[in-house]
Amino acid sequence: MDQTEKAYQKQGGVSIPARTVVAKKAKKTARYWKTVGLGFTTPKEAKEGNYIDKKCPFTGNVNIRGAILKGMVVSTKMKRTIIIRRNYLHYIK
Repeated sequence: MDQTEKAYQKQGGVSIPARTVVAKKAKKTARYWKTVGLGFTTPKEAKEGNYIDKKCPFTGNVNIRGAILKGMVVSTKMKRTIIIRRNYLHYIK
């Protein structure tokens, strides 16, 4: 797994063995992912990728609840965060 954060990142539901053998390559590492429901399919990157994000609804421990937003993405400059522009009508009496 690619570690880009200062602290060691690991998934909560997956145990990493204490000793790893360097001579043998692991065929496939254990990966935790889930289906979130509401008509969303789990992306291939979440199933087979190597990123770790505890705030991801597919690989972390965040539940999708409340309203689902629709809009246009304005900015993706921040890490793991986007800014969405939503069009709405404002009625004036």
